[in-house]
This record gives sequence, C-alpha cells and structure tokens, in this order.
Amino acid sequence: MEGLAARCLAIQRALPSEALFSHYTGAMLRGWQLPGLPEWLPIFASLPRGGTHLHRRDVYVARTDEASVGAETRRGIRVAAPWAILAQLAQDLSLLDLIAVVDSALQVGDCKSADLAESLRPGQWGGHRLRRALELADGRAESWWETPLRLLHVWAGVDVVPQYEVRDARGNLIARGDLWIVGTRRLHEYDGGHHDRPETRRVDLYRDKALARIDWERYGYVSTDLVRGADRIVRDAESALGLPHRPTRLERWHAEVARSTLSGRGRAALARRLARFDRR
Repeated sequence: MEGLAARCLAIQRALPSEALFSHYTGAMLRGWQLPGLPEWLPIFASLPRGGTHLHRRDVYVARTDEASVGAETRRGIRVAAPWAILAQLAQDLSLLDLIAVVDSALQVGDCKSADLAESLRPGQWGGHRLRRALELADGRAESWWETPLRLLHVWAGVDVVPQYEVRDARGNLIARGDLWIVGTRRLHEYDGGHHDRPETRRVDLYRDKALARIDWERYGYVSTDLVRGADRIVRDAESALGLPHRPTRLERWHAEVARSTLSGRGRAALARRLARFDRR
C-alpha cells in the first residue's frame, strides 16, 4: 500500500490537476479487498472528457465526466468516489467477485448500500451486475473469503447471520462467529493463514473449548474447501439443520464460481477482459 501511494503521488504530479485515481487503483488506495488480479495491471486514473489524450507507460487514463463527482483527497492523492469505482469494476468482475468488493467497501465505511443504489442510472455499463451485487451484499465480512463462504450458504438456501455474537446464560460474550447457521448452535467460519500462527492458534483453541462448554460448535474452513469442497460445507450445514442432502443446492454456487476468480476459467476470462487496459 505504501509503495502504491508513493507511486500514485509521483504519477499525479505528471497528470493534469483534475486527474484522479480510479478503477482498481482507486479501490486499492481505499483499502478495499480485491480478488486475484493480473500482476501487469496498470495504474488507473480518470479525467473529464475532452482535452488532450494522454499516453503513459503503465498508466491507463480513462475519460469520464462522472469519475470526478464526489472525488476526495486521501494522503494527498485524489481518489474517485466509491460509487464511481464500483461502477467501473462492475464492467469486468463477475458477480461473486463484485459482491466481495462491495462487502469490503461497505465494511470499511466508504459508502452505504442505499447511496450506491441511488447512484445507479439506466443504461449504465455494468449497472445491472452492480444492482444484483448490492442486493446480495452485506458489509459485515471482515476478510475477502468470508463473502464467498456466506454466498455459498445463501445460494444453497441456508439462512445465516454474519458476525453473530454467542453469549452464555449470563450474557457474557463467548465468541463472534463469521456465520451462524440460523436455527442451530453451529458457527461456520473462514480460517485464513493467520490462524496457523501459534498465538492465534492458542486463542482459537481456548475459544473452541468455551463454545463447547455451552453446547455450541464451530466448523472452520479454508479457501480450498470453498473451491473444491463446497459440497462438504453444504452437507455440514444440512446436518446441523437436520435436512437431507440435496445436490441441487449447489447448482447456483458452481455456476457463479465458474465465472469468478475462484476458478481457473474465471481468472482467464477476467484477464482477457482486462487486456484492453494493458499499457506495458
């Protein structure tokens, strides 16, 4: 992030005063979590329509009057408004990836769902996908992978509550879980790499035992489980709810994953869409 900010400050000095950073660069500067992107992506900037067209190596300058509306300065860097950045990303990202980015934007407090919905206009490129993403966004996810885990349950027809607080009979907070399977005493959570650290592992074990003492259970999953073992996760939820396994629950999930960066085909498709930005 520090390296990106320094690079943008240097580039900003060479651009017109009305230029601002947008697209994926704007999202990164705002601290949003993004899906896996090609390493060759340029720095993205936007300028109002008209004027001299700029050609700079490793910098893509878009021409749009809307990007300057609601722009703000962060650490001396002019950044496009959240709604403008999301509208740009919606033109390329799959629905699943876009929902995760919207969740991140909401989670850091850069925008509200209602404001994003009001910013949409008829015929907007990517507008239909962004509208669908807003309908499924939540904003309580604290890591990128928590969104796919939530969507797997939602698209499988399993009711969940993100960031659910489990308390004992006295009202003491025992745990705040990524997802509560509504109607059960089960938490489903995403375990990122930081859970392998010794200190985090000790905290996790203490928390798991505290949950077990009040008859709650926690099931942790990793990215591989979501990409290759989604059926097992859904079966775990069905078991907690006392439901029979229904393979059709996974149809929507598999379709969306195939279009997203969770699949090799989805990553390749995104790279092809982004090729128009290549300024190497």
